[in-house]
Amino acid sequence: MSNSYSARNEAELDHLKRLAGSLTDEQMGRPAGGPGWTVGGILGHLAFWDQRAVGLLRRWKNGGIGQSAVDVDAVNDAMRPLLNALAPHVVVQLALSSAQEIDRWINSLDASMLAKVEAEGKPVRLDRAAHRAHHLEQIEKAIG
Repeated sequence: MSNSYSARNEAELDHLKRLAGSLTDEQMGRPAGGPGWTVGGILGHLAFWDQRAVGLLRRWKNGGIGQSAVDVDAVNDAMRPLLNALAPHVVVQLALSSAQEIDRWINSLDASMLAKVEAEGKPVRLDRAAHRAHHLEQIEKAIG
């Protein structure tokens, strides 16, 4: 099934695949996106937030949409050293598999659930493309 998010999400997933598949180990360790972040850390960041969205959609499908407050800045700050430390091949695989998984979840939502998530599920952005594009641009800038 597709929806209004499918094409953009897929286009940025393709962008992610091309870029991540071309990165060297040296490039993965380069500073990118802001103080303390690396190219690999940014890919890990994408994977984390995609997995969080998958977890929430899974929970909401089974039990209805509920609250899931998060301090994004605190989470990002706490995750940064862990994500930067991931092995390059591991973080690339996590970023790709997580993006594919969240896209499958979004594409599988029926119209009713899609509307409910749009209206009530504010911590989950169904437009994953915007987040990907922002961070892929940071990576491209870092690697030249």
